[in-house]
Amino acid sequence: MPNKKSHLLLHKRKEGMRPGSLVYVGDSECEETRIRTHIYDTEGSVIIEGFSMEEPDKQRWIEISGLSDIRGIVSVAKEFTLSNLSLEDVFSTDQRMKLDYYEHYFSLTLRVLDTPQKEEEQLSLFVGDKWVISIVEHASDIFSPAVAYLKDTQSKKRKANAHLLFHALLDRVVDQYLVRADELDQKTEDLEALVINTPDKVTASDIHTHKRKILHLRRVTLPLKDLLGNIIRSEHVKLDKATTHLFHDTSDHALWLNEECEMLRETVSGLMEVYLSSLDVKMNKIMKVLTIISTTFIPLTFLTGLYGMNFLHMPFTSQQWGFYAMLICCILIVILMAGWFKRKRWW
Repeated sequence: MPNKKSHLLLHKRKEGMRPGSLVYVGDSECEETRIRTHIYDTEGSVIIEGFSMEEPDKQRWIEISGLSDIRGIVSVAKEFTLSNLSLEDVFSTDQRMKLDYYEHYFSLTLRVLDTPQKEEEQLSLFVGDKWVISIVEHASDIFSPAVAYLKDTQSKKRKANAHLLFHALLDRVVDQYLVRADELDQKTEDLEALVINTPDKVTASDIHTHKRKILHLRRVTLPLKDLLGNIIRSEHVKLDKATTHLFHDTSDHALWLNEECEMLRETVSGLMEVYLSSLDVKMNKIMKVLTIISTTFIPLTFLTGLYGMNFLHMPFTSQQWGFYAMLICCILIVILMAGWFKRKRWW
C-alpha cells in the first residue's frame, strides 16, 4: 500500500491538466496491455484474443489487463462511446470506490485486494446494454470463475443480459473482501489470545500493523453497500427480478462486511489498550520487586555503615564471634522483613 508521500507525488503528475486528460497515474510500472473478447449467447461462447466487434447481436465481455497501451484502450472505448472522464478514472489508479451513470452505460470503480502473487490494483467496470468492459492494472486469474461460467453450457449467465455478467464479476471481488475479513478476524483472535495470555510475545508494532490492515479494508469497502443499493434502486440500471435478487444477496454481504470491519476495528483498539495495561502491570511488578529489595537493604546498609566507622571502642568488635553475630543479625532482619511484607500482602 503506497504511503501518503507517494500519493502526493502521484497527484502532482496531473497538476494543471484539464479534466479528462488520459495520463497514467500509478505507483507501479505499467504492465503490457492484453485484450480478450468474450462473445456469448444461449448457444455457446468463444474467446478471441484482441478486440473484436464480430456478431454485434450477441453479448460480449471485453477483458483488458495492463495499462501501457493507452491508445489501444482508448480505441476500444471509442467503439462504445465511453466518456473521457470515465476513462480518466481508469488511468488514475488511486480512485476510491465510486459509481457513475452516463447516457447509455454506467461505470463502477473498485479495488482488487493484494495476494501473495500480486499487489493491490484498481478494477474499472463499464456496463452497457449488451456489453461489459473490465479493465485491471495487472493480469490475474481473479475472473477465472466467470470465464468458466461462460463456458458452462448450463450457465444462466449466457441466457441473460450484461447485468448478470456484471454481477458475476462484482461478486467475485466481494468474495475476496469476505475472505480477507475472515483472515483478519482469525488474526485478531490470535492477537487477543497472545495479549491476554503471553503479552511478551506481542509488540505494539504488531497490533498497529494489524489495525492498519483492518482500517484499509474498511476504507476500501465502506461505500460498497450504498453503491449496491443505488444500483438496485436506480432507474438507469434496469435489472430483471432474478438479477435484483442476486444484487440484494451481494448487498447483504456488503452489510456484513461493514459490520465486521467496524467490530474488528473496535476489538483491535481494545487490544492495544489491554496491551498497554499489561505493560503497566508488568512495570509495576518490576518496581514492586525492586522496592522490596531496596527496602530490605536499608537496615543492612545502616548496620554495615555503623560498624564501618573508625571508632576504637565498639560493641562486639573485639569479640572473636562478633562478625558472625552481626551476620546472623542481618539474616534475621531480612527474614523478619520478608515475613512482614508477606503478611501485609505486599509481596
